Amino acid sequence: MPGANTGGVHLRARTDQVTDQVKALLKVPGSGPLSAMDCVKALGLSHRPTFRKNYLHPALEAGLIERTIPEKPNSR
Repeated sequence: MPGANTGGVHLRARTDQVTDQVKALLKVPGSGPLSAMDCVKALGLSHRPTFRKNYLHPALEAGLIERTIPEKPNSR
């Protein structure tokens, strides 16, 4: 799920400053791109706005994940 291959040390240094929610999102297993709903389900959440506010947006802002279609942030 993390965007580019950032290497273990660099990624670890960056994740020290993120929330536990973002750390949980980064642990969601996946062999390729996942939809937001796949992540919501894997995390055991049911409220999408909470997922976006507490998990998705902070991870995107920290550069730890990237959108699969950046020019269409609401794509499914």
